[in-house]
Amino acid sequence: MKKTVLIIAALFTIGTATTQVVLKNKQYKNKNKDRFSVKENVVYYDGKALAKYQAKTYSLDNGELVEEYNLQMVDNKVDNKQIIGDLIDFVSDRHKGAEVEVEIDANGSDFKL
Repeated sequence: MKKTVLIIAALFTIGTATTQVVLKNKQYKNKNKDRFSVKENVVYYDGKALAKYQAKTYSLDNGELVEEYNLQMVDNKVDNKQIIGDLIDFVSDRHKGAEVEVEIDANGSDFKL
């Protein structure tokens, strides 16, 4: 009986901790998305041009039509890779789950190929 109570208590603690981490990550993502805006074909981050839309493409993936947006970074000196991930999330949400690719010019970039 004592082992059962300990197992239930351990599972409850793990479940609570996991829920808190997931909720914290969602709050972070939502806060960061508020920092993005779009004017014409340019995406801004905190009012500064970050990327521009280059193309919208369609393809078939396992017989399913897939919409994809391709963006080019305006400034290839991004020191925080998380901003690129947040940009992808923002554009994907903006276009209802479309796939998103972000291109970074390797010339003079912080990202070594």
